[in-house]
Amino acid sequence: MLAQTIDEVIKALDDIIGEEVEANSRLGYFPALYQTVTIAVKEGVQHGFFDDGPRMEKLDVIFANRYLQAYSNYKADQTCSQSW
Repeated sequence: MLAQTIDEVIKALDDIIGEEVEANSRLGYFPALYQTVTIAVKEGVQHGFFDDGPRMEKLDVIFANRYLQAYSNYKADQTCSQSW
């Protein structure tokens, strides 16, 4: 399931981090860093840091969904895009 909001991205990353920590897997490093960046983007949107906060949130969600889809595909032994 793809995220629709920045809060859903943060929650999805939190779920991945928890799963990978539980598995003692290095796959949790990227989402941990990415979650930190996503939270900073959310705070920037909330505090008017960006010229167009709604557009920035939309960009964040679209970009994050590419990772979330790749992660899901990887875990399901399905093909990922070449960039992943």
